[in-house]
Amino acid sequence: QAEDGIRDFCLSRGLGDVYKRQQLTYLISFHINLSWCDQVSNKGVSHLMNAIKSLKNLSSLSLELISCSGVTNAGGNKIGTIIRSRTSLIDVYVNVFGTRISEDRVATLRNMEDT
Repeated sequence: QAEDGIRDFCLSRGLGDVYKRQQLTYLISFHINLSWCDQVSNKGVSHLMNAIKSLKNLSSLSLELISCSGVTNAGGNKIGTIIRSRTSLIDVYVNVFGTRISEDRVATLRNMEDT
């Protein structure tokens, strides 16, 4: 019936339904900005980084967690672990200013940007 422009209302689906069924596994560049989100915790960072871990062909990652006081060294460790495991990453930018990640771990994350 699509030839004559008539669609069955029950069978017609919006684009949102189509996108919900697709998996985001082939992103090349990913930018995450969770600045000024006090509710972001280590658990949230862990879930986010696990999602990034599942992406294929990811070559560029930009992560900003500015003034997210719920993120500590445990969150920083998770970020570092996932970044190190992603051999396809060419361009990495991490800004964790205003979190409770220690200076030495922040320095480690900064060094990952250069590799």
